[in-house]
Amino acid sequence: MAPTSTSEYALLDDDARLCAMLAANDFIRDPFPVYREFLDRPGWRTPTGYRVFARFGDVMAILRDPATFGQETRAQPSFHQMNPPEHTRLRRLVSRAFTPRAVERQRDHISQIAGSLLDEVCDAGEMEVIDDFASRLPAMVMSVLLGVPVDDGRRWRTYIEVMVAQRGLAHYLDREPGDREARDQRRRIVSREQADFLHTLVQEHKAHRSDDVVSALLDAREEDQSLTDDEVLFSLLLLIGAGMHTTAGQFGNLLEALLIHRDQLELVRARPELLDNAIEEGFRYNGALQAEHRVVRQDGAVGGIPVHAGERVLIVNGAANRDPQVFADPDRFDVRRANARDHLTFGWGIHRCLGAPLAKLEIETATRLMLERLPGIRLAGPPEQQPYDRLRGLQRLPVRWDV
Repeated sequence: MAPTSTSEYALLDDDARLCAMLAANDFIRDPFPVYREFLDRPGWRTPTGYRVFARFGDVMAILRDPATFGQETRAQPSFHQMNPPEHTRLRRLVSRAFTPRAVERQRDHISQIAGSLLDEVCDAGEMEVIDDFASRLPAMVMSVLLGVPVDDGRRWRTYIEVMVAQRGLAHYLDREPGDREARDQRRRIVSREQADFLHTLVQEHKAHRSDDVVSALLDAREEDQSLTDDEVLFSLLLLIGAGMHTTAGQFGNLLEALLIHRDQLELVRARPELLDNAIEEGFRYNGALQAEHRVVRQDGAVGGIPVHAGERVLIVNGAANRDPQVFADPDRFDVRRANARDHLTFGWGIHRCLGAPLAKLEIETATRLMLERLPGIRLAGPPEQQPYDRLRGLQRLPVRWDV
């Protein structure tokens, strides 16, 4: 139907302008101007059919209501993509391996691993943070958690790259970089390789238990027979993917923010007690998770906007984290921000990231050691962004320091 009023023509013009902004290369580098548009247009429908909600209150309303807004489910038994009651059962069992006590037990391991990685580069006076440090730290920590040799953790780098290529886009527009068929084929091959590796690992741990995540999951399985071998395997795949990419991406994002905003970096140096809040502000300011998908399970409304069963929804956590109704001067990186920890980078509610405490411990340890051991650390060139808009992280972050 043709537009019938000036306001409808204006809406079409706004749609075209917003789509052009989403299609521009600048959107990957700096999505926040587009997010400001989203804040002003709640419920905007993308060309791919998603309804976009970005205001903090709207995003929280959706996250608080899993009965109305469910996950886009898949055949794989991963609790991250399930809805209650199946989600409740599986998450309860898997969470036994990630209690606060279990995470805290990893503190010394994490410190030793981060220290050893810095030992390798300290005398060089420069490094590329993502390849030399940020991607290696969580892989080595995950090796400890799974009870496998550190060398085995290196195989996960390819798996993570394939996973991110598959899940890294929010799909505002119908475009994907590269050959989709070739990428899907590569994903199937690499996923099968990882599944075979983890299947062997699970079988080995059945015979020889130790103090690691696999043994904890198997112990949970024996206490409650509803946790199957496949659920253990796919839970491990999820934990590897989320634990490695999220941590590496978020650490790079935080370090970039500190190095660009030198006054904030010097505040943290002068007042180390600010580090914890600086990390939370980093999560808010430029989170590794920028958006989540949901499916409307029953008719409802978000902020007075009707939504109908079967509709697909995009909630933009990265925009909610810069909603001026919640965060004053939201585009400013402020390590003393009083409500920084109110961010939604790890989600909220029943689907909040289970590994968030572990990721934060790794990032806190890495940041503290890097600031202590690399005097005068600074950018050595322009950072390069990964080509994704849903999972946000750097491809390169070159730095140098005084030797």
